[in-house]
Amino acid sequence: MAKSEEPVQLWQTVSPVEFVPQIKERNEAQALLISTRQGVGYQIAGGQLGHAVQSRATHILMDFSQSACAMRYQIDGNWEQLPALDRETGDAMLYALKQLCLLNPADRRSAQTGKLGLKVAKEKITLTLQTQGVPTGERVLARLESENVPFEKLADLGMRDKMYAAFKEKLDTSGNIVLVTAPKSEGLTTTWVVTVNASDRLIRDFQSFEEQSKPEPDIININPNFYGGDTGLTLIDLVNKMILREPDVLMFPELPDDAVMTVAAHHVANTEKSVMTRMNASSAMEAYVQFVSKYQSSAKEVASLTNAVLSQRLVRRLCDHCKVGFEPPAKLLTQLGIPQGRVAMLYQPFVPPPIEQQVDEQGKPAPITPCHVCEGRGYIGRIAIFELLMPGDQLKAAVMKTRDIGQLNKIARTEGHRGLQAEAVLTVARGLTSLDELKRVFAKR
Repeated sequence: MAKSEEPVQLWQTVSPVEFVPQIKERNEAQALLISTRQGVGYQIAGGQLGHAVQSRATHILMDFSQSACAMRYQIDGNWEQLPALDRETGDAMLYALKQLCLLNPADRRSAQTGKLGLKVAKEKITLTLQTQGVPTGERVLARLESENVPFEKLADLGMRDKMYAAFKEKLDTSGNIVLVTAPKSEGLTTTWVVTVNASDRLIRDFQSFEEQSKPEPDIININPNFYGGDTGLTLIDLVNKMILREPDVLMFPELPDDAVMTVAAHHVANTEKSVMTRMNASSAMEAYVQFVSKYQSSAKEVASLTNAVLSQRLVRRLCDHCKVGFEPPAKLLTQLGIPQGRVAMLYQPFVPPPIEQQVDEQGKPAPITPCHVCEGRGYIGRIAIFELLMPGDQLKAAVMKTRDIGQLNKIARTEGHRGLQAEAVLTVARGLTSLDELKRVFAKR
């Protein structure tokens, strides 16, 4: 009897990635690649990562048990289950990855973190590998970050034209503070880079203050200044030094401490210069309150100078190739706060009928081919729902007296602020995402 063929594994279906160990000495890096290539796990790891990149995965979760390695990808912020690898295959793959990330492959209990460069065609990707022993075996999280920011403009991220015009005006205004925010793991770095690119950095002098161990991506006409490490400089020393040169914009990718912000705010208030910084927060108002509260020595000045707080929430973008339009009932429009006649059509992802209903005119089975663009997911990529808070005089005064978010939001609405939920409804009305996606995202909070 003929032996049945082994099923093809996902890692065998694509071209493997090229590994670039994070070692300065080229000879050492080459020696590591040669050594690792001797093991069977090298090809498995390369193929599995190649498949993940091709699938647009940003994270890979591996759960090792006694008999298998369960696999999941995070694609567009949503976890998807993959066929499990047998334990032997999974072990070989992990052994190779740990070697390449300069970790201890034999240690299956301790928490370990390492990095590795990947190349796929012309794309460069950084892999961050985190491993931790758990009672059932070992849990591994691999994060994939492309060096190429796939967005050039805030409109590419989903910002409305009117909001962009208002935000652009604040970005290019002197004598103010601009704060960019997002919840953790919700694309803050990307929005920061695209925001900086939208500013008038070609005609103003931008100076960025960065920890030597955490350099920011290079941006044309942004001058990085490093502190810590072997620079011998503290942030306050560096800021004081740079202020003597009178730069137009002081940029802080990490929130500075009270002393530094006091110096920066004084500089902004007295010389018509600007500050840009960023932080994690779940809404624009929460960010504004936390931001002002952080700086006891200069709270009044910070509250007064902050003229724009940009916040965002990521949602999956409907696939334009297969999304389905429907005429919304009047009751639904009322619930959403959309005036009658304003929106003729809303959209939702295409969901195929049950397999038994997928038949032709003669009643014969006719399975529906999944959309070739989104691979049947109904969504492809993510966009941001933006909230732009531009504090008026009443809100600036009120934030010095209370931290009650609800009360402050009421004051902001009287000054014309449109909240995150109203912006979310607009995103649905524009056909960019679905109501079900909004429910999924907002239910997580």
